[in-house]
Amino acid sequence: MDENKISLRTKLAIVSAGMISFMGILVETSLNVTMNTLSNQFNVSVGTVQWITTAYLLLVTIMMAAMAFIMRKFKFRSIFIFSATAFIVGSIVCAIAGTFWILLIGRMIQAIATGLATPLMFQIINVKIPSQHVGTYNGVASMLTSLSPALGPTYGVVY
Repeated sequence: MDENKISLRTKLAIVSAGMISFMGILVETSLNVTMNTLSNQFNVSVGTVQWITTAYLLLVTIMMAAMAFIMRKFKFRSIFIFSATAFIVGSIVCAIAGTFWILLIGRMIQAIATGLATPLMFQIINVKIPSQHVGTYNGVASMLTSLSPALGPTYGVVY
């Protein structure tokens, strides 16, 4: 097999992990402009609503910090499947949340998924991509994760 050839499976793994990362960061940054709306919707203070952001960022940070250990213990595929499933479950929980606390739990589940998917995407690139293409793939992945905070507030205002 040509060592410069990148399999479709590898490309799809990178795109899939990238989409989880993108969506996780997008929904986080879109929340910043919806705090007053959520405060009114759930009849809680804005300070209480800020716990969604605080808990989310805390869990993302913990998961990213733990990724070196997690990647030594589990296969990339298992981590990805768990991350994708957690993001879907977290999104469903958020969509059906009738109370603030259920919304918070849903966001924390999404945070776990985002905290796993973001470093996983870069690890897949660094391990599976031939060295002459790593820079290009890392650049695209970085652009993807950098684009979501730029779009998040606009998305939050619209929805």
